Amino acid sequence: MNDPMRRRSKQAGMMLVGLFGLLACAAPAEPSTILVYIHAQDATPPSAAPAAASPTAPPAAPTAALTATPAPPACALETLAPGLHISANGSYTETEDQAAGPMTCRIARDSCAFGLLIRNLDAAILFQDEEAPPHNDEDRRMHPAVLMPLSRLRDLVAAEWRGEARLVVSDAYDALLEHDLNQTDPARKYSLHFEGRSIDLLLSPYDPARMDRLCALAHCAGFDWVHHESTHCHASVRAMSLCAACSGER
Repeated sequence: MNDPMRRRSKQAGMMLVGLFGLLACAAPAEPSTILVYIHAQDATPPSAAPAAASPTAPPAAPTAALTATPAPPACALETLAPGLHISANGSYTETEDQAAGPMTCRIARDSCAFGLLIRNLDAAILFQDEEAPPHNDEDRRMHPAVLMPLSRLRDLVAAEWRGEARLVVSDAYDALLEHDLNQTDPARKYSLHFEGRSIDLLLSPYDPARMDRLCALAHCAGFDWVHHESTHCHASVRAMSLCAACSGER
C-alpha cells in the first residue's frame, strides 16, 4: 500500500475511534430498553368485519300494506247489478247488520280506538284523500280486518284488467259523519264507516261499465257484505269493534 492510502486509512480509523468515544460519553448510565412489538399475521386473510346490525323494524300498526296475499280463488260471481247487495254466504237478502254486524260506536279521532285503525300505505291502491286536514288521511284509515280482503281485491283488479284500471278507495273511516246523509241528527247517524269497517271502492279511470264486475270481485275478495250503490261499491267486514277492544270487552 502506498503512503497516501496508508494516511487515508489511518485518518478513517482515527475518525471511527473518535465517533465511538463520543457515543460512549453521551450514553446514559442505565442501558436503554427497546420494546419491539411483533404482529403475527395469519396465513389466511382476516375475515371481513361483521355487517352492522339492521335497525329494528317498526311495527306494522298503525301503518300497513300487504304486498303479497294468498291467491284468491277464481271469482264465480260474474257481476253484481246496481242496487243489489250480497253477503259472504251468497245471500242477496241479508242486511249489512246481519252480514257484518251492527255499528257499536262512532270512533273519535282523539280516542283509543282511533289509534287502533290501520293507515294503509299500499302504493298499488289509489286513495282519494280529498278531505281537508287533519281529515285528509281518513280514506287510508280502516279497521285491521279490512286489510286482507282489500289487498285481495287489489290483486283481482290487476288480474282482471291487466293494468288498464287501478283500484281506488274513495272512503273508509269517517270521523266527519259524512255518511247516512238522510239522518240530520248527528247523534243518530249510523254507518260502519264510523268504525272503519266499511269502505267505498271505484276504479281509475272511472268506468261505470266496470262497476258491476268490481262489486262482484269485492265479494270474491272476502268482504262480508257488498252493495252496488250505482256510483261505487260499498263493502263491509265483520270484526270486533275497536271501541270494544279499548274497553276490554270481547
